[in-house]
Amino acid sequence: MKKRLKPKKEKLYLILSVLIISIGFILTMFYRPYVYKNKINDFGLADTIGSLVSVIGFCFFIWSFKAYSNKEKNRQIILVTIIYAFVWEFLGYLNIYGTFDIKDVIAAIISGLLTFFLKEFIDCKNNI
Repeated sequence: MKKRLKPKKEKLYLILSVLIISIGFILTMFYRPYVYKNKINDFGLADTIGSLVSVIGFCFFIWSFKAYSNKEKNRQIILVTIIYAFVWEFLGYLNIYGTFDIKDVIAAIISGLLTFFLKEFIDCKNNI
């Protein structure tokens, strides 16, 4: 019995998810302490790395397991962006988890927009 191979697009989503999450992790582990130690003004990038990779990494990871319609992917981007940018950050505002930072809200929204544009680019390239 042959094993079903993942479609090319799903493999690409998994690779991108792992790559983006890994880059975020490496930047958090090395770049952030370096910026803090040397008092470099990077316009808040070091503070928002997790928020910048959150929506992209999560959505691409989910899409690597199942083929979703474009409409469903767009709904998922919106839902994940709302959860991360507003619900998660609101927990920080209430001192339940972490701290509230408006820069993280903005970074999560940017992450949602980047997720949408990357998805569109990948879908466009794979439909040609």
